[in-house]
Amino acid sequence: MASVQGPSSSHLRLFVDRQINKVVVAEASGDFIDALLSFLTLPLGTIIRLLSNKQTHRSSAEVGCINNLYQSVQNFNTEVFWNGICKKMLLCPRNPCEKLCQKLRFNVDDTDPTKYLMCGSCRELSDKWLSTFAGASCSCGKLMDQEMKVVEEEDNNPKGGVFVRGERMYLIFDDLTVLQNSACNTIHQLVQLGYSDFTKLTEISPSVGLSQIMELLKHALVSTSPLTDVFLKAAGSKLVSSFTPRLASENVKKTQSSCNLKITVSKSKNKILFAEAEEDFADFLFSFLTMPLGSTLKLLDGNVNLGSMHNLYKSVKGLNPSWFGRYRSPHSPFSPLLDLKVASQYGCKKQRLDVHEEESPCYYYGTGIVRNNIYHGNRNGLISNHREKIHCASRVELFDPRSADGRKEAVGFVSRPTLLAVMDDLQVTPLTSTSSISFLQKLKVPLNDLEEHKVTIHKTEALNLLGASLTSKAALTNGLFYLVKKQKEEATTLRGKKTLFC
Repeated sequence: MASVQGPSSSHLRLFVDRQINKVVVAEASGDFIDALLSFLTLPLGTIIRLLSNKQTHRSSAEVGCINNLYQSVQNFNTEVFWNGICKKMLLCPRNPCEKLCQKLRFNVDDTDPTKYLMCGSCRELSDKWLSTFAGASCSCGKLMDQEMKVVEEEDNNPKGGVFVRGERMYLIFDDLTVLQNSACNTIHQLVQLGYSDFTKLTEISPSVGLSQIMELLKHALVSTSPLTDVFLKAAGSKLVSSFTPRLASENVKKTQSSCNLKITVSKSKNKILFAEAEEDFADFLFSFLTMPLGSTLKLLDGNVNLGSMHNLYKSVKGLNPSWFGRYRSPHSPFSPLLDLKVASQYGCKKQRLDVHEEESPCYYYGTGIVRNNIYHGNRNGLISNHREKIHCASRVELFDPRSADGRKEAVGFVSRPTLLAVMDDLQVTPLTSTSSISFLQKLKVPLNDLEEHKVTIHKTEALNLLGASLTSKAALTNGLFYLVKKQKEEATTLRGKKTLFC
């Protein structure tokens, strides 16, 4: 992991009601808001890794049961995947806004920066390949281990700021609602909260560093008062984590891609004990780890309460575009946070959700750079997204380590064929080389209490599983058990009709 470093303080003024020990409102500088908004860019796998790092937290935190999914990947033998790189991709997924987050004053993402590698033996051939994954083997059989120097555009941003304008001040409330700093907004919000003046409020200016930002990440995922929790060390904060499953109509289902899943239910407990998953469903589940938090909240579209994170996302949607930083989406005048995609080469065809992968950029390779009409040679290779920045540039193609030869588009992460047992809390066990009798014995459930069902996973069921994995310890039951109930109701109705006709 890259070392996480940052300055020791940021401008933050908290207005506290001492009588109830609560942060009512705060004024914050752009770098503080940028740090909070960067939470939305973090892939779920990165969040789980950061929250489980005991060196950076006084106590660990869990988000639903998706941490079990992450832990299962950690425990897997690499034979479950196409190769060892697939496992690393899931444990350390790339941030789609990596370059932007590197400009932050406080960057919580400790993922190693992307390196660009070529095969030293093939660099002079006409068929050139570029890898962003250490340990990838070139089609010639040798490692791609020759690191390239990246030539990027110069960043001229005197006003600072990444996701929002750095020179402005912002209002932020205890539930992480962010508003433009204006007298009207201040008056309206304070009156709504029951304050007619500032006599009950005490101003404090706490020290803000990377450790406080990390604590805010942890509390923002589970609490509706993260500012109070972190800066006032308040106990007994209100924990909010809930999800409302959706029901899909039959005509919608017919138009969607799907996969079949065999689930085993405890009849006495009315819950799903486990599912037998083949590689397509396993890829779908593991793809959760590569998805940015912001795109996850967008997908779930108000059906999930994840601490205060949904307020942070809604704040981005509510801000005037003029308050955003200069780093905007190339296709939109708004913030890139509203259109987050899975990082390039981390996508999965069978993920069943409308989460798109970033387009792989074009790269150009050469051995020197032209600047101010002067050629600057370099013995080491140079790459750039801009052909004009490289002398005698030639295009190189990105190498995908999940593909057999690096040239074809990868299907997913899990090798074919694979059979896995997915428990209700998303602990995953490979069944291919495991005794089925030993597996069933560990369940400690009477065999005559078990009932098998076959269900079909469409987009709606995929969304329900995603939402349940973030908010509960029983993701399969909370995400899919309604399908079992529906099957039983339909079977009862059918039996009733047969009885009438008899």
